Amino acid sequence: MNRAARFDWSRPAMGSLLLLALVSSARPVSAQSPRCELSWVEAIEQALDANQALIAARQTLEAQHKDIAIARSAMLPNIGAGSTAQISEGPTFSSTVGLIPERTINAVGTVSWTLYNHADIDSLGAQKHLYESQQQSYQVSRVNTTAAAAQSYLNVLLQQALLLVQELNLDLTQESLEVTRAQEGAGAVPYREVLRWEAQRFADRQSIATQQGSLLSSRFGLNQIRNRPAEEICTLEEVTVEEHGFLFSSEGVTEAIRSETQAELARDYLVTLGLSRSPILRSLDAQIHAEWRRKKSKRRWMIPSLSGGAGAAAFLLTGGEGADQQPAGSVFWRLGLQLDWTVLDGGYYIASMNQAKASFGSLQWQRENQATALEQEIRSTAAVSMKAFAVIELAEQRLETAKQNHELVNEAYLDGATSFLDVVDAQQLLLSANIAARQAVYEFLSALLSLEQTMAYYPFFESDADARVRELEAKLRN
Repeated sequence: MNRAARFDWSRPAMGSLLLLALVSSARPVSAQSPRCELSWVEAIEQALDANQALIAARQTLEAQHKDIAIARSAMLPNIGAGSTAQISEGPTFSSTVGLIPERTINAVGTVSWTLYNHADIDSLGAQKHLYESQQQSYQVSRVNTTAAAAQSYLNVLLQQALLLVQELNLDLTQESLEVTRAQEGAGAVPYREVLRWEAQRFADRQSIATQQGSLLSSRFGLNQIRNRPAEEICTLEEVTVEEHGFLFSSEGVTEAIRSETQAELARDYLVTLGLSRSPILRSLDAQIHAEWRRKKSKRRWMIPSLSGGAGAAAFLLTGGEGADQQPAGSVFWRLGLQLDWTVLDGGYYIASMNQAKASFGSLQWQRENQATALEQEIRSTAAVSMKAFAVIELAEQRLETAKQNHELVNEAYLDGATSFLDVVDAQQLLLSANIAARQAVYEFLSALLSLEQTMAYYPFFESDADARVRELEAKLRN
């Protein structure tokens, strides 16, 4: 009987969910954390909702929004009220209300309002643009958190898949050990053959223990970014190229980009998409608009500002000398306008204008540099994704070849036509090929996720993702 045929080495990498139970089976059931069902998108949404760093960023953004209200307050009325009780040696005189008796209690109300000040107007406009920039900076944090959560999810799936591979490899070793024991009992092979398989079994168990540690570590990382209990165990839904491969889920696209010319057209398309959506570029655009408002304000330094004010005072109680001339109940009011015009400022505004102009130019150059760097990064990550996708097929071919080799060597070993070392070598080739096949899938998904992060475009959150794929298919056909 062909023992290798009992184990499906080509099963999908996501089938390793069974091994999640194996990892924790050593603990009593009562000590295990509650299980949950979790999909890729659900894990990301939980991270976006509960990740502590992102919550802090939201609070910071809310605080920064108040800067707009603070800037607007300079253009709104200021209302004040007060009361004064006074005793003096004799009556005094005020230019506002005239004679003030020896003893008084009064009440005062004032209103002041800047009717026009170009600096306040431009400051409010600049602050609105700065808040737009801060919003885009927050979007960068969301993009990065999405990528971190998605990568953590993929890492757990990969570690589960690799653990399954190691478990299946141990099963092969265990069965070879049992066959060799039977052969040794019949006197067909020496006892040292049994010891060799025993040593191999211990080596396989060691690999499993190491892999179990990697799985636990990856699970802790996923729980941390979701702000969940560290020991929580979730059954993870599969992530497939067919469902989450974006452009690579289209056979038309994957066939076309085998040609380097077509691959370049695909990269051009992704660059255009990424540049149009980049929150980093949008943030710089908002900063440029804010700096333009500041520069505009500095150039209008000779325009006067206009403010108005009004006030009223009432004597609630008067006594002593002068009370007969200023009886209780007397009311006084005032109303005025003030025009301020800076004629000479020692060169402050001219220097400030030149400074704003230089800052404006600097931001424009930063924007150009960032766009160039972003284009290069999109092209680079797209190229890596394309090559990683091609590696999947090669890894599958390698696995199929390793399976056939192991079957032939295994049959020869059962017939006594080959040695222990040949079987171990074939089994190790099968193991490494199986690991490579699993890793190829996840390395592609990880590379694609890095591309989507660079473009700030996650298809699983976008309603137009399918339309984008169809659009690229049409471009590549033409």
